[in-house]
Amino acid sequence: QRLAPVQVNSIGHPITSGHDPSVIQYYVSWGAAELPLEESQAHYTETLKLLPSNIIYQYYERRVLPNQVSRVDGQAFGHLTRSDFGLPPNDPIYLCMQVPHKLFPEFDELFCGIMKKDFDGWGVLHAAKTPTLQMQFEKRLQRAGCDLSRITFLGFQPHHRLLALYRQATVVLDSYPAGGDTTTREVLEMGKALVTLPARLLGGRWTLGYMNNIGLTDFTKSLLIASTPTEYINKAFLLASDDDTRESVEADIRESVKNLFERDEAVSAWQEMFLEISPYQQCPRQGGLGYGEL
Repeated sequence: QRLAPVQVNSIGHPITSGHDPSVIQYYVSWGAAELPLEESQAHYTETLKLLPSNIIYQYYERRVLPNQVSRVDGQAFGHLTRSDFGLPPNDPIYLCMQVPHKLFPEFDELFCGIMKKDFDGWGVLHAAKTPTLQMQFEKRLQRAGCDLSRITFLGFQPHHRLLALYRQATVVLDSYPAGGDTTTREVLEMGKALVTLPARLLGGRWTLGYMNNIGLTDFTKSLLIASTPTEYINKAFLLASDDDTRESVEADIRESVKNLFERDEAVSAWQEMFLEISPYQQCPRQGGLGYGEL
């Protein structure tokens, strides 16, 4: 049963509703974060409608204010160092602060593969909510070959401390197959190298979409976007071990990230999409306000 003439699902949760299309007719997604339409439509029971792939799909404001202050909690973070998180001062730090329920077993192989390749590396992961879940998480990592003595598990962090963690990391790791969205934008805003392995479904392709739309050079993207698990591991290790390469990538991110914010075309694209799928005929514009301007 429908509550409205047209019902639309979208990207708050990046999966289909599963409802019959007679109930929810459309899923609005972003072309830059989907496989080609003929493939991605198979992931949805709704009719898939795509916002243009050559724009940022929402209007975003910066989350880092001048003087290194978090827009979210209003707290400064510029004074925080690795010692504030109990991290080694000089070791390469591989950081992934996605909550553990987003870290599928497939990610274990990626993360532990990096840790096995970099004998000097130190990993930082988000701790699980309960001791039982934490124990299960650690057993998974051990089975994948991780040395737990070189991993720091941190609980929930206030936003300013999370930003400080990004700044202190050597390389930030996108989770897989459920990747980052808000996290990705914050890491890029901090100018940090973020390695990603795009997955098949929308929830694992946000980072790819952002990186392809903010003006990064092909060289930078080739160092950040992997196509296989082995590439993911090797790219993370290269960026952590080669200071000159990493600094070049970070400089490109800092220069390009301005293109992520305040993109008015996102607002226009959503307006056009809603007008397109509206069941009502729009009145023609005759001098005054048109329907799309009300």
